[in-house]
Amino acid sequence: MVVATHLDREHIHNHFVLNSVSFLDGKKYNDCKSTCALMRQTSDQLCREHGLSVIEEPEQGRTMSYDTWEAQQKGKPTWYGQIRRDVDACIARAFLFEHFLSNLKKQGYAVKLGKYIAVRPPGKERFVRLKTLGDDYTEEAIRERIRAHEPPPRRPAPRPALKQNYRIQRKPRKLTGFRALYFHYLYLLGKLKKPTASPRRRRYMTDEIIKFDRYVEQAKLLMKYRIDTWEQLSMREEAVQSELDALCRQRKGLYTARRKNPTETDLSPAILSINQSIKTLRRELKMCGRIEADGPAIRQKLRESSLPPPKVKQAEKHRPRKWQR
Repeated sequence: MVVATHLDREHIHNHFVLNSVSFLDGKKYNDCKSTCALMRQTSDQLCREHGLSVIEEPEQGRTMSYDTWEAQQKGKPTWYGQIRRDVDACIARAFLFEHFLSNLKKQGYAVKLGKYIAVRPPGKERFVRLKTLGDDYTEEAIRERIRAHEPPPRRPAPRPALKQNYRIQRKPRKLTGFRALYFHYLYLLGKLKKPTASPRRRRYMTDEIIKFDRYVEQAKLLMKYRIDTWEQLSMREEAVQSELDALCRQRKGLYTARRKNPTETDLSPAILSINQSIKTLRRELKMCGRIEADGPAIRQKLRESSLPPPKVKQAEKHRPRKWQR
């Protein structure tokens, strides 16, 4: 076993490097709490023998998965973040703890009471304890946050001053095909304008909100090349593939020339530029493939979320008025 200490970070920590299969008996290493505690004790013992500091009372906390940490660092939405936002919204609208639980159920959450409050988001199978979301989400903290609320005094809203604006409103150009499909779907996700559908109708779209960044990139690609039909998308894929093949052949020739003349310094910047272009084209080609896969799924989601047409009241027929002489 090798113990390596990282000193180039703000928090000094150790890494353990070991062979997962024992050369004595051939048994596989079992990574569990007991083996982790044993390695920690061994590390502390080595530090004490060499006069190094040891954390006697480590802080107890809950760790998060690497995927969740990476998503938070990049500012991407996560399930835990979505639950926190929903819980905060329910607390803001509640003046009693029972109102808070009722608001959660209206949002589609399943609530389980006991020693710890656990909720299950709509569309998920496992419950999540609220205390794992942070110190502000324990039952005592939530009750304290609710008690801090005070009903705002009802005051009549001031009437805004009437402004007369004279301008010519031109009819916007209507989108069709893929561009209309993606813009309408992003509208329903509530990211372009204020959504017209109620939160209950948009509850099933929580999975799709997680994929919002991907849909935005696809919509930008469709708008950039004005792609509205499957034929236009296929033509764009063929154009990207042909350009990609040409760049690969050009790069292969540069690699050959650099092997023949290692002292040539002008070839490396050219190869680096071609690699960047190839990376961009491959990403665009992959995005076209995702559009082919996501397009029918988005259309099906729109059919599932379609709202019933509003009821139009029939205009009453005006009765002929009798003129009095």
